[in-house]
Amino acid sequence: MVDEQASRDFDVALSYASEDRGYVAAVANGLRKVGVRVFYDEFMVVDLWGVDLYSYLDDVYRNRARFTIVFISQNYAVKAWTSHERQ
Repeated sequence: MVDEQASRDFDVALSYASEDRGYVAAVANGLRKVGVRVFYDEFMVVDLWGVDLYSYLDDVYRNRARFTIVFISQNYAVKAWTSHERQ
């Protein structure tokens, strides 16, 4: 039997609108502090440099994270990137 947690790079991926970054940053740092493996773009700046974000984020949200936490807001509802992440 495959250990699902071990087969994923992240315990959670965070999906949010950039306008909500301040709140999400606090959540991401809190999760990381207690040992949760978090996909948060600010933690991955070097890894994301020059990458096709459309494909990369699709892989993260579909395959590499066990769960996704969606920070729903007015801004989230109207953004193209968050729509991609949600799908």
